Amino acid sequence: MISTYENPILKGDFSDPDAIRVGDDFYMISSSFTYFPGLPLLHSKDLVHWNIVNYIAKELPFEAYNHTMHKKGIWAPSIRYYNGEYYVYVCTPDEGLFLYKTKDPFGEWSSYHVLRITGWIDPCPVWNEEGNAYLVHAFAGSRAGINSMLFIHRMNNEGTKIIDNGRLVFDGRDNHHTTEGPKAYRKNGYYYIMAPAGGVPSGWQLVMRSKHIYGPYEVKITLHQGDSVINGPHQGAYIEMEDGNDWFVHFQDRGAYGRITHLQPVRWEEDWPLMGVDTNGDGIGEPVLSYSVPIEQTEELRNQCKQIYKEYSIKAIALPEISDDFTCEKLGLQWQWQANPNSNWYSLSQNPGYLRLFAYKSERTHSLFHAPWFLSHLMQQETFCITTKVTLNHCENGDRAGIAMMGYQYSYLAIEQDQGQNVVKRYRGIAKEYSIYEQELVEEVCDESLVVEGNEIILCMEVMKEGIIQYSYSEDGEVYQTIGNTVSATPGGWTGARPGIFCGNFRGQVSAGYADFEYYHVNNEIKYHK
Repeated sequence: MISTYENPILKGDFSDPDAIRVGDDFYMISSSFTYFPGLPLLHSKDLVHWNIVNYIAKELPFEAYNHTMHKKGIWAPSIRYYNGEYYVYVCTPDEGLFLYKTKDPFGEWSSYHVLRITGWIDPCPVWNEEGNAYLVHAFAGSRAGINSMLFIHRMNNEGTKIIDNGRLVFDGRDNHHTTEGPKAYRKNGYYYIMAPAGGVPSGWQLVMRSKHIYGPYEVKITLHQGDSVINGPHQGAYIEMEDGNDWFVHFQDRGAYGRITHLQPVRWEEDWPLMGVDTNGDGIGEPVLSYSVPIEQTEELRNQCKQIYKEYSIKAIALPEISDDFTCEKLGLQWQWQANPNSNWYSLSQNPGYLRLFAYKSERTHSLFHAPWFLSHLMQQETFCITTKVTLNHCENGDRAGIAMMGYQYSYLAIEQDQGQNVVKRYRGIAKEYSIYEQELVEEVCDESLVVEGNEIILCMEVMKEGIIQYSYSEDGEVYQTIGNTVSATPGGWTGARPGIFCGNFRGQVSAGYADFEYYHVNNEIKYHK
């Protein structure tokens, strides 16, 4: 009996995925914008089950990214394997083109700032049989003043330098607006460029081909929503298999849940890669909800993964499991900061078995939205329940520690030092392009009922269908008190909503306070409310 998989294969917001096969191993990367460490590297043996194993970019080498810079940072990277080395190209829309390179994907990656330029996005290299290297990229309309156009540049053969001014090879403004995210391949004597068009929520996937690197390129739509329920099936990676049964990894935009990952079969007809299954007879593939697995997952494959990670001393995150008991010497790979990391923000050694977050003063708007020390992760399920036990210590007036769901309309539940008392409070923030409004949500109970006798509390966030959130708290771990009405998770700056934890002083004061988090447990079922 042949096993099947179900889409999405990943429910986390691994936006703009690119992936490759190297021997029996698969590697995937994604956008990370201004969450660091950045450029997550995922590993798989079967294309369906994935583990977070590394981060390629620990930070960005610019002082501005020591602070929160929503919507900027690392956009739509590409990964390739060439001459025994792994290459990752990425553009930040304001700082230019970067290359990360290594012979060992589980180890450290060398970084190169290849070109300082504004407005380039979504770069991807391709080498031909003669070893000539080229780079295709798109443009950010917000910076370059144009979009829907693709350029190709010649690089030196090492792929470390742009050596010409490039040529326009595709202009989609008339028929394929918002063409971006190109991925380049060489196969069957053709240069292929696979690129999404039509915009993230409702677009389609294009394939272009030419015998010559600079074109002219023939164009074909190879994947669209059609009569399926999967909107905007585009932007991803073509995976060539040894047995000829090829695959395409792409994302689907799910609003507050971000850009989730799907896997489609690929068949070749007359040197065109046709993705998904043409269910309505229009000659274009529609995304599948389930299909035969590329490779049967076996105990042997699982053990191979474990052995690899053991050799590299990697505590890989087997998705969707992302709970943390903070028993390791390093932060788990599920966690990212909202800016370049700073080791002064936390400690795992001062109170072993706990994550200690120090109450740094809030920046700029005195809001969580602009707090670089907000520590978060990607949602991995549609419905789930998070509980965390937190103790507030040596606090000043205005110190808060709690659990949050970040987005342009965000919310959080915190234990706060307020006039000598520890009080449970709920907040909501609304972020706009140039402003932020954050306020306490006054609950319909008397204030005394929210005062905590000690300095320890268990906070709970339940996320129900459609991103509906209910907060509650408990002083004994048995009885939970619901606090306030439900609120909704919303997307952030090119990201889905992000759950996480924090500690800080929200009145701009320097504080000696800190919070110890004993655990952070994520259950994939709603625990307390329906």
